[in-house]
Amino acid sequence: MSELLPLSWLVKASTYNLKIGEGTVITTVTDREAIAISSISALRSELKTPDPFVGIDVVNNGDLLLFHVKNRCLIIQFNRMMLLDCLTDIPSPLSEFLGDKSITFIGPKKLCQNSTESYISGSSGQKLVLNRIVDVGYLTGKLCKKPDLLSSTLEELLGRVGIDIKKPVISEDSMRPDWQSSSVLSEEEVKYAMYEVHSCYQIASKLITNATSATASSSSGTRAFVFGSLP
Repeated sequence: MSELLPLSWLVKASTYNLKIGEGTVITTVTDREAIAISSISALRSELKTPDPFVGIDVVNNGDLLLFHVKNRCLIIQFNRMMLLDCLTDIPSPLSEFLGDKSITFIGPKKLCQNSTESYISGSSGQKLVLNRIVDVGYLTGKLCKKPDLLSSTLEELLGRVGIDIKKPVISEDSMRPDWQSSSVLSEEEVKYAMYEVHSCYQIASKLITNATSATASSSSGTRAFVFGSLP
């Protein structure tokens, strides 16, 4: 029924301001191509730093395609969108976003181990090709220089880097057996769906910020030593 609503109404109805931990995540949930494209543009506008990274996750073989950048999350009901908008090809802005050679996508281990190739298959056979995707466990183990983290669960990784994000609890009666069955998701369902992508992004953000700060401090200290040694 969402196709019967004006686009401006859909934009407002698709936005959730979710309180997670101490922060608020502005989350867009959509099954329409136009909103997905405008939301991808909004995410791109946040990627102004060198070597930008984006949190990514996929639920139920493309029922949900999730992206996270800073305090924004986009959840595309991908399979539903392809059906409702009668799409035979993946929208170009989405393909270009996933294939952008400047972006590193960081996701859970289950996503990164699906294939030796970097792609995600939708239920209708569409293939979403990614230029670069990194397992958050590998990223954590590499930057922390801790091999044991390579096999850690997401909850263990959160604990090791000092991030307190509790996995949402949702009753079995409230669980949606088919994520593409409705255009309306409750706040509890949205929080549950975005738990992994939010966690992956927060872990990556903290690790990369710390690594960048340490590199900057080291470089600054080196320059100070050199300058102090001059006659």
